[in-house]
Amino acid sequence: MFERILVATDGSKHSHRAAEAAVEMARLYGSTIIALYVVDIGKEYALLGDLTAKSSEEMIAGIRSSLQDQGETATRSVAEMADRAAIPAIKRIAEGYPAQDIIRIAEEEKAGLIVMGGIGASGLERFFLGSVADKVVRSSKIPVLVVKDKEKPL
Repeated sequence: MFERILVATDGSKHSHRAAEAAVEMARLYGSTIIALYVVDIGKEYALLGDLTAKSSEEMIAGIRSSLQDQGETATRSVAEMADRAAIPAIKRIAEGYPAQDIIRIAEEEKAGLIVMGGIGASGLERFFLGSVADKVVRSSKIPVLVVKDKEKPL
């Protein structure tokens, strides 16, 4: 049923908890883990404001490099967790819009399940900001497991 489980990670503690759950499920089902980090291109440009073209290109390159490094660290952490449990893992880093690209890559990889962390935003915070997890849950045809912070009350 879950031959391939995609774990969307951003390197946060919420993603770490989601990866733990995904690795346990992969162990039970004999699945392969796909560790995915999406470099959010919206963040690259939002930080720039009205800078000149030359300086903004340099800043974009620096931001992109930093986010790629974060992605490498985050996906390596998930792959190492899977390796310790003798679970095969694939690392992927993409650039784009996280919710859209998580769904797209899950479909490309033929994942049977998407696992991701959720910070548990509610009320106005959720209304104004939305969340990647919420967007994925609402838009994905593939089942999604959102692992919430166990310290936050319901």
